[in-house]
Amino acid sequence: MSKTFQPKKKIKNQQYDSYWKLTVEYTDIYDRRFNNTLKAIITFIDKKDLTNSEYKKEYYKELQEQIYKIFPKSDYASIRKSINQFIKLGFVQPYLQGYHNLTKKFLNTTDTDEKKSIFSTIFYENSSFNSSTTTDSTNIKETNFLLKTLAYHPDKKLSKEDIIALMVTPGISEISKGYLTKDELEEQYNYSKIINFEENKYNQISYLFTFLNLMPNIKADKNTGISFIDPSEVVIDSKRDPILYGIYKNDLNNESIKLFGKKVCYIQKFPYKGLVHSHIKDSSVCLAEGNIDEAYDYNNGLLLSRQVDEYFDKYDISFDDKGNVLVNDYEIHDSDILDWISSFKLDEKLLNPDRLKYLEWHRNKFKEKALKSKSDVEKLYKEEFERKTSDQD
Repeated sequence: MSKTFQPKKKIKNQQYDSYWKLTVEYTDIYDRRFNNTLKAIITFIDKKDLTNSEYKKEYYKELQEQIYKIFPKSDYASIRKSINQFIKLGFVQPYLQGYHNLTKKFLNTTDTDEKKSIFSTIFYENSSFNSSTTTDSTNIKETNFLLKTLAYHPDKKLSKEDIIALMVTPGISEISKGYLTKDELEEQYNYSKIINFEENKYNQISYLFTFLNLMPNIKADKNTGISFIDPSEVVIDSKRDPILYGIYKNDLNNESIKLFGKKVCYIQKFPYKGLVHSHIKDSSVCLAEGNIDEAYDYNNGLLLSRQVDEYFDKYDISFDDKGNVLVNDYEIHDSDILDWISSFKLDEKLLNPDRLKYLEWHRNKFKEKALKSKSDVEKLYKEEFERKTSDQD
């Protein structure tokens, strides 16, 4: 008796539903294809005013046709991949309804260090690997989760197996602590082996390592894993984001090297050990106001020696728009210190419009303290005078 053919029941493979889907067309952020494709998308969004419009399928089709004219592909699947990668990387919002506020700055800069730094910020803050033009999963921030797992790991490094473990971890937005522990990583890696994730998704693992290598203070090797180049630079506290703070410090260091040839105190021009990456407008104030970009903007910072920072951080000195030092002599009484501090001046090349905006904020705080100091001193003189007068009576 012949057997009736029964088609095999299709088994739903969990790996295709529960992993980080980082598919990209271009991996070189400096390449013209990467930048021109992104520029075409941003131009299209602005022209159609899609930030303020309801998404329509025909917009996506029209954009694909425009990209195809610039960089023809063998099929439109590659065109769609080239568009969707910018949503996954964080440059563009799902449904083409806007883009990251640093995207145009990324496109407009020709400085490779600045381009790399802007990419790092966008990739860390806004990348969402499971998002696409027609899928919004932006509540899941994979890079943010991964690098916090690295920052909170006791060894400050993650093996290749740990990265794979993270890539098969769904629902990370529901993990309140924002990272996985060593034991949790081991559990997830054991799961990845059961579904043959490394073998089936080799390219996506490789893409992730490529982009992680662009992050400051990160060394990523797809054969060994990732680690901090200088773990001491990673500050773990409840006030600051350890990765964004690292980007901020790296940007200030790069600025100093470009302007002065090495890392120096911006006031004294000496390469002191232990330079402070001092905020002009307090980062705690920026964060309390919800201004995350301000909190980690290198223009909101000065490289200072610890001695100078003691006075600058307490608003005992500040600077005018020409870089001249302002001194609160009601707080600084020693004549030698006054002479020393009064000789300070910020170079004009440091006084770009963004930094001047932050210096104005600092100067207002300086003036508030100076007025209070003057009032306190005058009150003491008055009380002393009244006491002496009373004693004479």
